[in-house]
Amino acid sequence: MPRTSTATAKSEQTPEAQLAGLTLTRENLKARQSAVAVEVEAALAARRRALIEGASAAEAAEAERACREIEGTAFGITDALAELDRRILATEERIEADRTAARVEAVAAELERDSVAIDAAAEKVRRAVEVLAKASEAFAAAITPTAAPLFTKRDMHGVRDGEPPERVAAFLVGHMIAGALPLIEVSEAGRHEQYGYVSARPIEATAGDDPAKALLTGPMRAQAAAVRGGEAPPTLAQYHRPEPNFEPDREEIEVYVTSRFSYLKKTGYVPEIVSIRQQHLPIPVAEAAIEQGVAERNMPANWSNVMRAAQARAGDSYSIFEVPPLGFNLEEWRAAETKRRREAWLAERQQAA
Repeated sequence: MPRTSTATAKSEQTPEAQLAGLTLTRENLKARQSAVAVEVEAALAARRRALIEGASAAEAAEAERACREIEGTAFGITDALAELDRRILATEERIEADRTAARVEAVAAELERDSVAIDAAAEKVRRAVEVLAKASEAFAAAITPTAAPLFTKRDMHGVRDGEPPERVAAFLVGHMIAGALPLIEVSEAGRHEQYGYVSARPIEATAGDDPAKALLTGPMRAQAAAVRGGEAPPTLAQYHRPEPNFEPDREEIEVYVTSRFSYLKKTGYVPEIVSIRQQHLPIPVAEAAIEQGVAERNMPANWSNVMRAAQARAGDSYSIFEVPPLGFNLEEWRAAETKRRREAWLAERQQAA
């Protein structure tokens, strides 16, 4: 079986073991360098005496040889120490680089482990939230129009009566979350109501006061007992969902008016005069003007000529009744559009029923 060479064995050592070997070798060479320095001084002195005191040629040659030999040994040790210093520095740098790489890998591995664990935990939360969402939908569906009016909640922002079942359910679910998970801030949404604005308010757990008792558990059973015992009439208030606002938006668009015209904002009012220029008009008015060819959505190719002609006639006097009417009444259009939208909504509800 072949033996492993010394160079191969050293190459298989760890950097720390190699550093220890290099350091030991340098210490040994340092000790030898000190001893050789004494020998160099002695050889120099011998050569000096041979040259000064007139020694024989053989003695002088021997002194010179001995001096050169020991000086060569000293130079070799110095060169070897320089090479050892270089190798030690390189090994120390490699060790530090390995340690840095190990620290980097440890941090990266820790982050990867954490990310996997967090992903798994987050997936469980996501699934739980999906279950909660479905349970909340079922909860809202269970609150009938007869049950919803029995829920009353008063606070510093005003009365919260007459809310739809989905808002009642949302508040109660929010209260449950606030009680079970106090670090999660849960709030009611601020919203516009028929008679004002209900501002947002945090939902907080209350000590020993479960708001669900104000719904179904207490009032409904008490009301049922009263009706059954003849103490209350068998008629109950019901929640009636208000109709949406069917009025169209009052948005405007920019158009290029190419010919003067007029239209009515309200019946019985003085017509609105629209001059030739780039301006914003209510969308239905702008659409009617474009359809009748007195306005364009994009800048006309001859727009500069149109504007120069309009400026030349700017000083001419005219009566508002001389301006060509567009034949458009914005008030009547809004009323008709509102009626159309409401009838479509009622038809959809009737079809769904």
